[in-house]
Amino acid sequence: MAYRNYSTTRGFSLIEVLVVAAILLLFFTGLFGSLRYTLALVSDSKAKLTALTVANDQMEYIRSLSYDAVGTVAGIPAGLIPQVSTSSLNTIEFQTRVLIEYIDDAADGIGAADSNGITTDYKQAKVSVTWSSKGVAREVFLVSNIIPRSIETSVGGGTLRVNVFDADVMALPGASVRVVNNTLSPAIDVTRFTDAAGAALFGGAPAGPDYEIFVTAPGYSSDQTYFATTTLPSPTTQPVAVLEADVSTVNFFIDELSEVTLKMYANKTEGAVIESFADSSGISSSSAVVVGGGELELQNTAGVYVSSGAAFLQPIEPSPLEEWNTVTVVGSQPSGTTALVQFYVGSSTTDLVPDTELAGNSTGFSLGTVDISYISASLYPSLTIGISLTTGITSVSPSIDTITLSYIESASVASGIPVTMTGAKTIGSNGSVPVYKTTFSETTDGVGEIYIPEVEWDAYTIAVSGYDIAQACPANPLIVDPGEETEGEVVLVGDSAHTQRVVVETVDGVLLPGALVTLSRLGFSEAQVTSSCGQVFFSGLTNALDYTLTVEVDGYATQVLSDQNVENDVVTVVQF
Repeated sequence: MAYRNYSTTRGFSLIEVLVVAAILLLFFTGLFGSLRYTLALVSDSKAKLTALTVANDQMEYIRSLSYDAVGTVAGIPAGLIPQVSTSSLNTIEFQTRVLIEYIDDAADGIGAADSNGITTDYKQAKVSVTWSSKGVAREVFLVSNIIPRSIETSVGGGTLRVNVFDADVMALPGASVRVVNNTLSPAIDVTRFTDAAGAALFGGAPAGPDYEIFVTAPGYSSDQTYFATTTLPSPTTQPVAVLEADVSTVNFFIDELSEVTLKMYANKTEGAVIESFADSSGISSSSAVVVGGGELELQNTAGVYVSSGAAFLQPIEPSPLEEWNTVTVVGSQPSGTTALVQFYVGSSTTDLVPDTELAGNSTGFSLGTVDISYISASLYPSLTIGISLTTGITSVSPSIDTITLSYIESASVASGIPVTMTGAKTIGSNGSVPVYKTTFSETTDGVGEIYIPEVEWDAYTIAVSGYDIAQACPANPLIVDPGEETEGEVVLVGDSAHTQRVVVETVDGVLLPGALVTLSRLGFSEAQVTSSCGQVFFSGLTNALDYTLTVEVDGYATQVLSDQNVENDVVTVVQF
């Protein structure tokens, strides 16, 4: 019998080679990552140890000085230690900041309650060393109390106390307070930060006048003292004097900066649909509600209201339509009740306009004004307003008095227009003329807008040379609150010698669109309906003292204002 020998030796397949290579790659990638992390950790630890060495050397130098010599250049207390210095060690550049300040120890009382009247009980030194590692700022610091060898003594001078508050008059900790005095020798230029009570104390400040103070914080407005100048001969807050053995206190107010976007129109034609619920003709369908007498409310039997009801207005399809604008809902919502409106596509009562077009529509909107300009007029040329009423107390019902939907038929922006915004806050006066703290001079861009990224909270008056303001929405002056994104809209018309703009609103400041406003005098009468911003504008008027203003709003008593003086540009606010 014949036998054949077969070899059992074989090589690796390509797939096996690839698998092994992948495993090795993962292993070494992890290994190299760990190695890199370890090296970075070692490097950071080395830098931190070096920084601690720098800080410790500086602190030991401070401790080696006599008590009286412990102070900083241009600081309080004064001395020969630089407030800021730089050094390089182990190829790393470090910045060293030194703060020396007097401490009023609570053991013998604080401030006026100090038992011996000495508020400069001892000194405290803080040494901060900062450096950069891979673009990230690092810091170490040391703090040490420097105690006099003998019993505490008065060091002369006084104490400067700076209190910093926000717009709500709440103490603001962490604000930067810089004190400068160039009339003393040596001069003083020192910065400290307010404590938890919003105060920065400068104990042991040499007695003398002309202490300038500058207050700010990152992302906040600023406040300061002002010397008298030719343009500001009477500043409101002048540099402070520090008196011997006394406390000089001064207060400042700063808050978060805001953003302002202002849009200018050369002309703007608005239309409006108003449902006043005089009858049910404006309702397409409803359930468990009653309509009439100027309101929509829940059904009731013998004074007992049903728990919920709904109604849908007739579809709204304006023509022409360039842009949806606002919807204002006026009504009553007693405690324990809700009144909500939502927007539906076309004549549908089930297909809501998506939240991507109008944020919050799926939840609904309560009483007040809703900005529907985000809804695309081209995608949604027709809308239906749905109303839902609910009550948890069967003896009361929410109600809707009027719903006003405004839209823009046509508009053209005002580009390249110089605009001035002047805040109401003043820093002093020049004779009888106030000197305002903040003024912006800007020019509208190609789409008629002005954007100002950092604006202090204030009431800003908008002025445009060579034009009259036919409408300012929400108002002029424009109120800017701290830390808010504020938008304003202005409609310009050609300048006229004598004009009257009327703003109609509730006592709570809710603008009332759809109000009938009539301006009249002997031989003249003109009537207009307020826009979505609750305003009308009359131009080409005669300078006279005998105009009568009549304002009619559904659901309110008519107001008649006689003997109105129209001279130059007059703005009248009528409240209901």
